[in-house]
Amino acid sequence: MSVKEGAQRKWAALKEKLGPQDSDPTEANLESAEPELCIRLLQVPSVVNYSGLRKRLESSDGGWMVQFLEQSGLDLLLEALARLSGRGVARIADALLQLTCVSCVRAVMNSREGIQYILSNQAYVRQLSLALDTSNMMVKKQVFELLAALCIYSPEGHALTLDALDHYKTVCSQQYRFSVIMSELSDSENVPYVATLLSVVNAIILGPEDVRTRAQLRSEFIGLQLLDVLTRLR
Repeated sequence: MSVKEGAQRKWAALKEKLGPQDSDPTEANLESAEPELCIRLLQVPSVVNYSGLRKRLESSDGGWMVQFLEQSGLDLLLEALARLSGRGVARIADALLQLTCVSCVRAVMNSREGIQYILSNQAYVRQLSLALDTSNMMVKKQVFELLAALCIYSPEGHALTLDALDHYKTVCSQQYRFSVIMSELSDSENVPYVATLLSVVNAIILGPEDVRTRAQLRSEFIGLQLLDVLTRLR
């Protein structure tokens, strides 16, 4: 397989994993909005603004996306996501706001320009991982899906995902870098969420081409009782 064909296959896999979300009838009409307007609306976080922005991001071309990124659009989204995660999501309104915010990050990652921009900065993936520190299962599901997508996209994405999980471990006082994945697997009975978590485990283990690295990662998960969890899930 040529390098070009390999890149095309990776991009197709990413597009399939991160395909557009369902439309939200309650959204701002940003169909032809310039990046500057969208940036200004990000200063006023609301479900309506985030839903409209997500739709605009999904329909944008490469030039528009580059302008949005260069004007700190992704930075603003990740900062907002961090603030919302820190609230503990006690209210339904906050939970919905958090979910629509992470869906905008997903839309950014679903573009070539967006995924390359994220891969160029270690801090972005670290910030994304910290959104796992929430009680909102739907948000955690989307974040795990994004991390799995990074793992399969490229070796750089895989390395940044492992780094982000290490960062999460330190910031959130976890014992091991994969503790957050295994604790969610052990506690959840939600089938779609469990399926997402297992896809993350697979993406992490199968991401490296080196067989020894794969074996080390597999052993790390087994040490955290992965086999026992899989037996229970059967």
